[in-house]
Amino acid sequence: MRSAQGGYSLIEVAIGILVLTVGILGMATMQITAKRLNYDALQRSIATTLAHDIVERMRINEDGIDIYVVTNLGGGSLGDSPAKDCAASSCNFAELAAYDLWQWEQALDGATEINSDGQPAGGLFNPRACISNDDRVVTIAIAWRGFQKTGNPDISDCGEGEGLYETDDELRQVMVLTTFI
Repeated sequence: MRSAQGGYSLIEVAIGILVLTVGILGMATMQITAKRLNYDALQRSIATTLAHDIVERMRINEDGIDIYVVTNLGGGSLGDSPAKDCAASSCNFAELAAYDLWQWEQALDGATEINSDGQPAGGLFNPRACISNDDRVVTIAIAWRGFQKTGNPDISDCGEGEGLYETDDELRQVMVLTTFI
């Protein structure tokens, strides 16, 4: 008597390969999504650190607090370095505020970190920053372009409508810090 067929049929092998392929594609998609979300988290951490940095600069220079008020700072909007280098010599409150804002914009744009090609490598992606002062209640809003569509955040209009964040600002991410100085 002949024994029953032993081994796998071609259909069983094809189904096994299909299941394995779907699993591998799922893992690849999950990895790409995780990297994008990790990048968005890194951008939010950088924005938070930058917001705390300018707050501390403003606390040190309380007399020049109104000079720090800016709208849509970023992308080199302040131009070249200020006339006086306050790191090398003493400055009055107005000169110190101008120097602080210039240094802060450099960090915002990533000019403080340079890659091997001489291009900025740090900072935020398409950043814009706004600082307001309402009787020493200071609000710092930082907007940047993220990967995830969030709609248009209502918490601040900083950077809104500049065409940097896709249609209707749907990729615009915003971090807002309010404090009393």
